[in-house]
Amino acid sequence: MRRNQHRRPALACLAVIALGTFLARAEAQLGPDGSPITTSNYSVDLTRGVVISTSRVVGLSGAATSLAQGVEGGLQNPAAVAYRGPQWPDWYDYWLAFGITYPFQSGDFYNSGRVVGGTRNLSDDTTLFLIPGAYWQMWNLGIGLTIDSQFIKLKGVRNPVTMQQETLRLRFTTFHIQAGYGFWDGQLIIGAGLRILRQRAFLSERAVSNGDVHQTLGLGAEVGVMLRPHHRRWSLGGALFPEISTGIRTRGNGTPAPNGDVLIGDFYLPRSTKIPTTGSIGFSYQFGPRPTNPPWVSAESLAADELERLERRKTVAKEDEEEELAAVRARGGPDLELCVQAVKQRYARKYAKIKQSRKQMKKAAWDMLRKQYRGGWPRRYYLLTADLWFNGRVDNGVGVESLLFQTVQRSGQEVTLSPRVGFETEVWPKRMKIRAGSYVEPSRFAQSKARNGMCSGSGRMTIDGRSR
Repeated sequence: MRRNQHRRPALACLAVIALGTFLARAEAQLGPDGSPITTSNYSVDLTRGVVISTSRVVGLSGAATSLAQGVEGGLQNPAAVAYRGPQWPDWYDYWLAFGITYPFQSGDFYNSGRVVGGTRNLSDDTTLFLIPGAYWQMWNLGIGLTIDSQFIKLKGVRNPVTMQQETLRLRFTTFHIQAGYGFWDGQLIIGAGLRILRQRAFLSERAVSNGDVHQTLGLGAEVGVMLRPHHRRWSLGGALFPEISTGIRTRGNGTPAPNGDVLIGDFYLPRSTKIPTTGSIGFSYQFGPRPTNPPWVSAESLAADELERLERRKTVAKEDEEEELAAVRARGGPDLELCVQAVKQRYARKYAKIKQSRKQMKKAAWDMLRKQYRGGWPRRYYLLTADLWFNGRVDNGVGVESLLFQTVQRSGQEVTLSPRVGFETEVWPKRMKIRAGSYVEPSRFAQSKARNGMCSGSGRMTIDGRSR
């Protein structure tokens, strides 16, 4: 009985300590909407509702899941890395792209109900988006890299070392490393990739970092598929980007607070950045006489019969050369080496002619395929495309503006849907296409509602060998 009586005060003390720890942790939780951020125990919801990409994807309002191609489609569907169109009949192809979005008058860019500017030294040039990328394709195989970067600068943040007001710069960068393959002669394309999400924060008046105060890293995956039956008017596509969150690795020259908060002066950085699970399904249909979903044909395959005939000629010539050389060596004589060299030179000229014929045949097949694509097919077509995108939830998340204002505005509490439609046609044959589309941009915030986005654009088709 006495032992039990002695244990009761000890248990009571443990209970008080546990309660105090719980309350301390509760105090460190993110407060209600409208309250100041006083903890790093939150995540930034990096969902982007506005369609940002190259001219074709933007012109179609982002409805490109079923017809994504090249770098411009890689962020919509990873299968785009292996799409081979008929416009380039070589065994290889490459794509280069560079996109920049600089919202000079951003307004409520994130559809959060706010307007950037006028508070905490924010202005319309606070945010910059850069999207460079490169793809390399060999036959039905494709590999590529796309970098989706968001640059943010915030003036007037106190440097805890120098106690001076400096500019805080934030970098949110997603690296998409993709690979794909076209099966059934390119009718079924499957692509997948690795995503690397990096969040950086540093103090600098220049865009170059002298050392990150805080950096976190996260890894994720992505997968996409496109079904494009040859000569059919329709195509299907689907893509899935599972949730990715930083925090796998954290480093920097800043010193975290004892409770784990990451502070730069009075600015609370998030412990992680998240991109929620995102996915899409898409369908497209093309009207008009222009061929739809044409198979990719290489110059080598078109000239395969003639190239095989030349290869047989080369094989026969090698056999004849070996027989003549054997006869010359068997005959012998003081001029043996001269005779051997004469035979080799004669057959070398034959091989050079065969090689030149191969080159000419491949060039003729290349020209034939290019002329067929550019002038042999009817130009008139009308393309309709539709997508449905969804974005998952983010636990304990806030928006980018909430981070900048250091005011709680929860983001990603519900799954959001974004239907998109687009239209494309060629109004000036071989010179100009026009595109138009509309999409619903859902809000990730309870205080704001979905809004409609309208996109339009035109594309000039160049007449050189790399025209698309």
